[in-house]
Order: sequence, then structure tokens, then C-alpha cells
Amino acid sequence: MPAPLSESLLHGRPAPVDRRPSSPWAYSLWGILAVSVFVLYHVSVLLVWNSPGVSLAKNFHDSFLKQVKGHEYFRGTNNTQGWDMFAPNPTKVNAFVHVFVTDKDGVLWDFEQDIWEEDRYPYFFYDRRGKINRRIDGKKHFQRIYGAWVCREWERQNGGEAAISVSFVRRWTTVPEPAEVLAKGGWNQWEAPAKQLEQETITCKTVSQGQLPNELRERYGLDLIDEEKGFRAIREKTWWSVREAERVKAEKAAKAEAAKAKRAGQSPGQL
Repeated sequence: MPAPLSESLLHGRPAPVDRRPSSPWAYSLWGILAVSVFVLYHVSVLLVWNSPGVSLAKNFHDSFLKQVKGHEYFRGTNNTQGWDMFAPNPTKVNAFVHVFVTDKDGVLWDFEQDIWEEDRYPYFFYDRRGKINRRIDGKKHFQRIYGAWVCREWERQNGGEAAISVSFVRRWTTVPEPAEVLAKGGWNQWEAPAKQLEQETITCKTVSQGQLPNELRERYGLDLIDEEKGFRAIREKTWWSVREAERVKAEKAAKAEAAKAKRAGQSPGQL
């Protein structure tokens, strides 16, 4: 009985083979031609579809996709792409979020996290603080996380002294219409009338990770604290903690069932 193919391939001795490939290609000429035509068609439709179909390229864009059935092909294969991410209308509001810190003496400080009155336009380098400043606008959950970082940063910059709270204030100006700007010969957004709206206030003592842990205090040369009383850690939820919680819950349920069965098995005279 011949050995299994797997055994002969993995453990058998190598044997010379006289057969040699008759062609340098792995597939036939017709297969290569069919795959090449398909790749050329797909790449051509992909490039034309994703190019802007406006202005001078509009006629070519529409004619090409119509002749090669590009719309039907891309919709059928769920490869549709669009340029809707580029908004045609400019913003109508310039909004910023001020971050204020109240120190242990009750004095209010501007933590200078926005770009108001710093006139740094145009940007030569993109500042991600500007993006973060826009993202936390009106977002309570984001402001709690950002506020916790501000609390820790305030401690680091002030010798380990904790702040009382962090406040977020939205400030915005309305952008005039282009015709109005042209009529007035320009517009200075920094001198435009602004409105303000108070948003969240984060208490540094109670917010999660709003205090510097001893690990960072030791790194920065600050006095250590009693972390059991002065540090609020985040309750991490991992697969192990979930499994452990399920185990404890199952044990409690088993004990309750055992106690219930024990009480049910006792006679009235024994109670």
C-alpha cells in the first residue's frame, strides 16, 4: 500500500523528475490576456471615476463612464466613490473653546488652549490643538477627558498643587456673506463682535485620572500622595475582568440556589 501523499511530500526522500515545464508562464496566453484586460478596465474606470468631473474634464468624464458602463460596473461591485467630502460652501461661524482653570485660591486662569487673539493664520504647519479644540466643542464626554488632562498638567506645572476645576467656554463670531465683505473692503474676524456660552465644568478632585499618580510625580520630582485617597483611577474593563465578574456572579447564584434548596428540604418542625 503506497504511503499517503502528505507523508511522501513531507517526509519522503527527494526523487528526480524528468518532466520540465513546457511554458515559462503559469497560465495560458488566453488567461493572461483576460486578466490583463480586466485589470486595465478596472484601473481606467477607477481613475476616471475618482477624478473631478467638473469644468474642462466634465465632458470626457461623463462620456467615458457612459461608453464603458462605468456607472453600472462600480455600483454593481460597490466601489462607488464621491467628492461629497469637499464642502462647496465656506464655514459661516468661527468657533473656539476657551479653557479656564480655577486654582486652589479660587483665582481663574486662562490655560491658553485656543487660538483666539493669537492670529496665526495662515498656518505653515498644521496644529492638531486646533482640531482638538474644535472637536471638544459641546462634547461633554470629550471635555471630561480633556479636562482631566488639564488638571494633571496644571499639577505638573505648579509643583504638584491641584486645581479646583476646569471650565470650558465657547466663543464664536459670525462670518459675513462674501458680498458684504467685498462691499466693506475686507473683514477682520478678531475685531468682530463675539458671543460666549459656558459649557462643562470639570472638578479635578473627582474626575477620573484628574490627578497625577505617584509614578508621574516621582518622575517630575513632586511629593508623593496617598493614591488610595487622592487618585481616582479609570475602571478598566478587560476580558479578564469580565470573566472574573461572571465567575463571581455564578458563585453567588450557586450559593443562593444551595441555600434555597437547603431551606426547602427542612421540615416545618425544624424551622
